[in-house]
Amino acid sequence: MSRLTNFKIITTLLFTLLLSSKGIAQEATVTFEQDDRIEQLLKERKRLLKNGELKGYYSIQVFSGEISGAQKILKNCKSMFTDYKSQIEYQTPNYKVWIGKFRNQLDADRALMNISTEYEGAFVFKPKNKMK
Repeated sequence: MSRLTNFKIITTLLFTLLLSSKGIAQEATVTFEQDDRIEQLLKERKRLLKNGELKGYYSIQVFSGEISGAQKILKNCKSMFTDYKSQIEYQTPNYKVWIGKFRNQLDADRALMNISTEYEGAFVFKPKNKMK
């Protein structure tokens, strides 16, 4: 390369660096007011998601049959497995006892290991969301 070409390259680089360092920046401050109820709604949403009430969840079924048997099993489940919510669901023609609302199948499988010691036929399933 010739000296003139090197001089042009160096001059162009210096000129470009000089112009780029003189850029103009803008500064701004943004303030907004938020309704206090928004914070309450976010906390409620977090609670509902944690409990599996807003999205699909997994549960464990321990019984399917007549109402008298379901009530007996439910009472037993509520006393033995206090960490999980137990409930009776009716699906024609049987009453079913479900334990827990788990966010994912892994959590449900962990609970199943404990629950299946008492109820051998217990299994994990994903209930269909029903409109209320």
